[in-house]
Amino acid sequence: MKRPRHIKLGMLLLSCLAFISMLTITSQAAAPVTSATTTIANSSNTYYTYFGNSGDAVGGNISSGIAKYPTLTKVTANYADQGRISTKTTTMTLTFSGSLVTKGDEIETLYYDVFYGQGSGVPGASLVTKTPTNMATGSSTVYMNASKTLTVDMSKLKDNLPVYIGFRLTTKKWETSTYRLAVFNRISLNTTLNTPTTTDTTLTGTGIAGNTVSTTINGKSYTATIGSDGKYEIKLNDGLSGVTSVTVTQTGEADYGESESVTKDVTIPPLTIKSSSTAVNLSVSDLAALTSDSDAVNWLVKQAGVVATNPSNANDTMTYHASESGLVALFKGLADNQSTTVHIYATSASGLTSDKIALQVTKLAGTLSFGQLTTNMSFGDLKVPLTPQVYQPTNPLAISVTDTRATGAKWYLYVSATPLTSTTVSGRTLKGDLVYRDGSAQTVLTNQATLVQQGQKVAGTTDTVVTDDWSTTKGIGLSAQPGIYADTYQGTLSWTLSDTPDK
Repeated sequence: MKRPRHIKLGMLLLSCLAFISMLTITSQAAAPVTSATTTIANSSNTYYTYFGNSGDAVGGNISSGIAKYPTLTKVTANYADQGRISTKTTTMTLTFSGSLVTKGDEIETLYYDVFYGQGSGVPGASLVTKTPTNMATGSSTVYMNASKTLTVDMSKLKDNLPVYIGFRLTTKKWETSTYRLAVFNRISLNTTLNTPTTTDTTLTGTGIAGNTVSTTINGKSYTATIGSDGKYEIKLNDGLSGVTSVTVTQTGEADYGESESVTKDVTIPPLTIKSSSTAVNLSVSDLAALTSDSDAVNWLVKQAGVVATNPSNANDTMTYHASESGLVALFKGLADNQSTTVHIYATSASGLTSDKIALQVTKLAGTLSFGQLTTNMSFGDLKVPLTPQVYQPTNPLAISVTDTRATGAKWYLYVSATPLTSTTVSGRTLKGDLVYRDGSAQTVLTNQATLVQQGQKVAGTTDTVVTDDWSTTKGIGLSAQPGIYADTYQGTLSWTLSDTPDK
């Protein structure tokens, strides 16, 4: 393939236990708490769940079991609202109907109770502050068509919810059991906490608009109000370095014990990784210099400007890797101008790993072209010679070859010339010729291309200056003969760079 260029002489040319039917709320304002006695509807709602006519044993049943349960028909409480008891509630009246009948065991004691903290094998703790009336008669049947008013302590409602309504009994065999018939639920405040990292100076998450969130970090307390969009941000004076976990508590209507906490472990932030470019071009010479995956990864990191950092340790040392293996062979197998994707990631001396960055690598076809080529050459003002003379140009000719092909690829430089003609007299031609000299050998340049130099691609080099070794005995000259008409003459040299020889 030939690449011609011409010069003219002499011319200037890139995200409570969940309970039966427990519901969740997002936000609801309560009426002001008053001492008035309120009847709790004997049906399930957000705050209160009624289990029906069958009790639920807590902490284990009596050996004979229960044949018939009484019915909880009515619950009233002071300082209550919308099925909710409050921290100010001090009396609760429980009304039952029907009978409690065991399957054979005689009942020693039986009393109504309000309790909390029940669980698997755990009967829970009573919130009744005065010993209730024993309703047992010593038989296996107790008629419970009665109302009992209980004095209770709900001052720690926030910690005690959910609170259960039921009864406790002891048999003459001294077996004890507790049964629950309804529950005042702990409602969910939908509190969330985004996973904090050691470098964070804020805690963020979501909850119910207008509620308060709080936390304590290293002995310091911080609070914030949840915004109208349901989001919060707690600003910390210091970061979370050295802190292993964080607990954020959302507090709603304090009278009703609205409180919910969420805890998250503090994590070490991941490495950050970015690049100044996601596409790189791979030249033939670049590929020739790559001998291993390590070389290829380092080249990609440099070319794409990949940088990974540890937000919590600026001095952490990074090592870069590629998800793919056999990169050199992969690149060599690409056709000219074909692309492939390589995923680069980093690992740190501290043991962290970054995300991956996808880089598109395009293998370029190698090119052969002129780098530098003088566009104007002059021989200046010359005297008409008395004998044949060869003159040197007054300005050095500079020619270079730029080659990005594979190492060892050949190139050939040819030149041809037109006759030198007068700029003032039509048809007048200089008596003489442009010649190429190489030591004692001298070739007259004509309109036929003359090979003046050849070479090959050298590893690690893209530019070759052809005229580096031209001198008074090598290069382009003007061979002038006696009898030249005094005049100004001009002509054209045509240079051709080829990857194959003409002959």
